[in-house]
Amino acid sequence: MQTSQLVDHFFRTEYGKAVSYLTSKFGASNLELAEDSVQESLIKAMQTWPYSQIPDNPTGWILRVARNKMIDQLRRDQKTNNQEVPERAEGMKEDLSLESINDDMVRMMFACCHPSLSQEYQIILTLKILGGLSVREISSSLLKKEETVAKAYTRAKKKFKKEEIKLNLPSADEIEKRLDIVLKIIYLLFNEGYKSAEGDNLIRQDLCEDAIRLNGVLLESEICDTPSTNALMALMHFHASRFSARVDEEGNVISLEDQDRSRWDQQLIQQGLNYLNNASENGSMNEYLIQAAISANHCQAATFKETDWKNILSLYDLQLQLSPTPIVELNRVVALEKVHGPLLGLKEIERLEATQFFEEYYLFYAIKSEMLKKMGSMEDARTALERAVLLAKNEREKVYLLSKLEMMD
Repeated sequence: MQTSQLVDHFFRTEYGKAVSYLTSKFGASNLELAEDSVQESLIKAMQTWPYSQIPDNPTGWILRVARNKMIDQLRRDQKTNNQEVPERAEGMKEDLSLESINDDMVRMMFACCHPSLSQEYQIILTLKILGGLSVREISSSLLKKEETVAKAYTRAKKKFKKEEIKLNLPSADEIEKRLDIVLKIIYLLFNEGYKSAEGDNLIRQDLCEDAIRLNGVLLESEICDTPSTNALMALMHFHASRFSARVDEEGNVISLEDQDRSRWDQQLIQQGLNYLNNASENGSMNEYLIQAAISANHCQAATFKETDWKNILSLYDLQLQLSPTPIVELNRVVALEKVHGPLLGLKEIERLEATQFFEEYYLFYAIKSEMLKKMGSMEDARTALERAVLLAKNEREKVYLLSKLEMMD
């Protein structure tokens, strides 16, 4: 792997871990300094590694350089502003074990989800810091404008510093109160890895693995071992089981209908079913449980044609009762069309289009195109698909949509 690729890989996979680790040592007031120091250490790596041997432990090298930069800057600030360098930072011993880094990330997640911050700030702050996601990726994930997310992130960091939020795990009561939003963030991290909003790859498997690992850390705690946590774990396992079948050798998208189901990981599917059983034991209902049940239906269907769309539609109807969001409504349209035909599906699409919620969402227009094509309205179908191509930011998604456009000629 070339130096630039290795540094880029580190930024995509380790940035959040590094910032969390350093912020836990230097305190929340130095969050921005931790970000700057990690970025500067990455720049230094790009400048020095091509002319010397790449370190055996690149993560450790980056962390040491970033830590030293932070200490140097804090010492300079100490001389001018009487600001003390945290004792634990001066004498800290590096513990770069997976367990230590996971613990730091979990603490950081609960800290970022402090009730003094708005839910929007909590989500954006955590996705940016821990996930290392770009503003564009976050805006795509939340269906918000990039400018809105950028401003919110700046304000969230200021608020985080002003509140002097502690990076210790909160009390049991506070953990219970913050768990729902922490799970939502883990879910958003996984989703970005499962279907990247931008870039040349459809899947960022390392980000998905991080989300599964963080969820696993939560399940080790009796407080966090809840039906929702188990259901989310089930959902992620079901999705992860299909990784190898979702793209071909060149990384091009393979639709669910065309996937080779013999390549699905049956061990992950079974693990997902075990987590789903755990989540269902007390009879409680939550959004992740319904989504996991929908995914389980897909995973257990021997072929695409044998998919139980009626059951899936019923599950979407139930999800709408719990979470009546436009995205759930859009996902439901696919199942609705399979059960009741494209005419009813198209009517739902037109109703959703009138809300203007999906004006910048490529997938909406891709689904609309399919409905129109099945109705025989080929010209309108082409127009909708062209709109989807224009809005798609991930290169693999764009190539896939363009191939469908060519097939309409």
